[in-house]
Amino acid sequence: MLQKDTLHNQTGLPLTGQDSSSPAGKRAARNILLLCTTAGISPGRKEQISRLLLGVVDWRYLLDLAEFHGVSPLIAHNLATSGLSIQVPQPYAERLNKIYTSILYRNVILSNELSRVLSIFKQRDISAIVIKGTFLAEQLYGNPSLRTVSDMDILVQPEKLSKASSLLLEMGYHKYTEQDVWQHPFHDVFYRQAQFPLFIELHWNLDDRKLVAFPEQEIWHRAQQFQIQGETIMMLAPEDNLLFLSVHLAKQSTQMLKSLCDITELIKKYDGILDWDYIVKSAHSWGVGTAVHYSLSRCKEILGAPVPVSVIGALKPGAWRRWLLGFLVGREFFISTTRLTKLRYETQTTVRSLTMQHISQTAAVLAKFRGSNKKVWWLRTAFWMVLVFGTALIRNTGQALSRWRQ
Repeated sequence: MLQKDTLHNQTGLPLTGQDSSSPAGKRAARNILLLCTTAGISPGRKEQISRLLLGVVDWRYLLDLAEFHGVSPLIAHNLATSGLSIQVPQPYAERLNKIYTSILYRNVILSNELSRVLSIFKQRDISAIVIKGTFLAEQLYGNPSLRTVSDMDILVQPEKLSKASSLLLEMGYHKYTEQDVWQHPFHDVFYRQAQFPLFIELHWNLDDRKLVAFPEQEIWHRAQQFQIQGETIMMLAPEDNLLFLSVHLAKQSTQMLKSLCDITELIKKYDGILDWDYIVKSAHSWGVGTAVHYSLSRCKEILGAPVPVSVIGALKPGAWRRWLLGFLVGREFFISTTRLTKLRYETQTTVRSLTMQHISQTAAVLAKFRGSNKKVWWLRTAFWMVLVFGTALIRNTGQALSRWRQ
């Protein structure tokens, strides 16, 4: 995949007179990361990457970022196809090759298994819509090795859920019990196939009905067919898929850059075809206008997604919401390597609460996993709100100082 003939010293770092771990090296790494987070490199992006590679690059930092955000295969693929891989130091080229190959191997297995499951579902008269996962790799990227996938997500009609569950158990899956079990409002716990292992999530809705008013019957009616591994599968209509992925991003705390790329690639694939009027109207009627604005504006700002300015304007929430969302989760948050899982989760919980239409929905989001005691609920919420906003203040101050020093 990647060439390994570049000059390097015994540490595997490029032979330059500069310290690759310097702020300049990290800044170049972040820029390369964003330029390569796409299904295909344009001539303009290739030129920008070439200029960056002439300077100092912190490759270790770049690969850590790419792995943390789930976009390593895109980095490997785009550096190779643009003819720039010769400038990747050998240890990092090998690391990228290994990731790329392992993702290809896993995704092919997942895709074959998904086709098998859907075929059996069809034989038993269970309609199913595939969401996220290997389907996005095939549909949006056109290459199963370009998107990391952890499981298979399948949407079935609520009245067929019990039948689908029983059928998975017959096929050798069993409910995954090595996790905290709670009453989830729109999908079951994982089903695990022990041999590989493989995981399936059965959904009966796209989100919590109390928070998002997805019109289930309309979504099923608008669903389209797609060919994968010789099988005809059902997928969400592009507009519904964009809305679903946008709402999903607004509550996501990990691999957010990968999700940004999914939405951006969907917009690029259907550019000129997407019914933006339907998207705006549905976002408002489903009560997710702020969430969709948050996601689309970040895609446009960070990855250059071709989102019409009029759409951003039509979905624009109040000034205070926009300011708070920008303060909490800006460009740097999407490409940071902060591994404080709980802090990232609480930050994104706060973000999702800000996208809610009603105060009761905001309270429901903030109260998740807080316990039944209201006094404890408020104390925990207050503690995390102070920590989330305090961390954001430190992060934004640091970024402002860094820009001032430049």
